Amino acid sequence: MNTSIIRKITFAITLLFGFTLTTAIAQETTLTKKEQKALKKEEKRKAKEQKKAEKEAYEKIIHEQAITAIDSQQFVLEANQLYDRKGRTVNVQPNINFIKVSGDVGVVQIGSASLVGYNGVGGITVDGKISDWKVRVDEKSNRTYVSFNIMGPTLTAKVTYDLDGVGNYANCRIDGVFSSSELKMRGVLKPNSQSKTYQGMIRY
Repeated sequence: MNTSIIRKITFAITLLFGFTLTTAIAQETTLTKKEQKALKKEEKRKAKEQKKAEKEAYEKIIHEQAITAIDSQQFVLEANQLYDRKGRTVNVQPNINFIKVSGDVGVVQIGSASLVGYNGVGGITVDGKISDWKVRVDEKSNRTYVSFNIMGPTLTAKVTYDLDGVGNYANCRIDGVFSSSELKMRGVLKPNSQSKTYQGMIRY
């Protein structure tokens, strides 16, 4: 058989198989509308699960950081909400509204960006020595409870914390020992090294 004829036949067969293979692949990758819808739904489900897993991993990390900070007595609760004894709530700036623990010293600050205040940041800043330190973990809810007394020249109070079982949000209650005053905060509890709070002047 003529070599040129063989080449032509080979080329034709190659084209045929190439076309057949391409057609088969195209047929395999072409989905019906129903299949496309199911595929998109599955992709969304997987993306949602991944996002959930990432969120849970992050919340676990920041929760462990909060626990470590509590154990070392080096933490601050940056409040984004304040409550009074009547349940009234006000949203506040976390960087100037906080309660901070540094070893055996505690600092409580209330502030407002729109005022000058007694401490220079629209409110008051007081500190004192910490005593009667207690930490308890509820095994069922995984919530962590912290309580202590704080005493200073202008502050004598009992402080209690309630850290959520997941993440690093916490509630804090400050009760005046020699008065009926009460202040509640809710915000993020984090290590002092990660905090960006601004402390005003302490006046005695």
